[in-house]
Amino acid sequence: MTNNPQPLFTEITQREHALSRADLKSHGWKPALAASQKRQDAMAGLIASTLTPPLACKVGCSYCCHYKVGARAEEVFQIVDYVRTKFSAPRVQRLQEDAARNAATLRSKTNEEQLAANLPCPLLDNGLCSVYPVRPANCRTFHATDVAGCKQSFEEPENLTISPSLVPGLQHTGAAHLKGLRQAFADAGYDGNTYELNAALAAALSDGTPKRRFEKGKKAFV
Repeated sequence: MTNNPQPLFTEITQREHALSRADLKSHGWKPALAASQKRQDAMAGLIASTLTPPLACKVGCSYCCHYKVGARAEEVFQIVDYVRTKFSAPRVQRLQEDAARNAATLRSKTNEEQLAANLPCPLLDNGLCSVYPVRPANCRTFHATDVAGCKQSFEEPENLTISPSLVPGLQHTGAAHLKGLRQAFADAGYDGNTYELNAALAAALSDGTPKRRFEKGKKAFV
């Protein structure tokens, strides 16, 4: 990463905007989102391969899976399609109930209290993300080089001064990539809002109306 990263970030945004816009026009929102995620993962993998110290993130480490997560509508519907294909009906029902319960808990709290709620993601299964291939962009850019900060933040959720050793290069390039993707979806007339993941999942799993609204260019969750 150079001392002046802005030109690189602008380049990433413009490239992703152009590629996603073309994919949306030719293939629709589902393939366009999947292709964009593959590009983001490839970029993140390249950056991670150059890090010293290396990433501390390991299979089964799930401290960050207890944070409040924002997700875009297309990401929520991608997850819903995935779980309906991969999960049994009882498991899908449990997911809907867990997400609804988390959403209700968060709604009863202030914004600051929500940040310290320390709720396990309803998609977490024995320490593993059960939808890892289609996880939201905010999860894809959250990586640390020292697990100590992540562990402390998990154990002291109300201490919002703790700063995990996140990787600026992964966060910033991920944000630039996401900006280009969002611009492409906005150009195509899709809902560009970010939603709390639990509430959006619970609504999308219980009713097909949000997805139909999204595909008609309307606000998905109201």
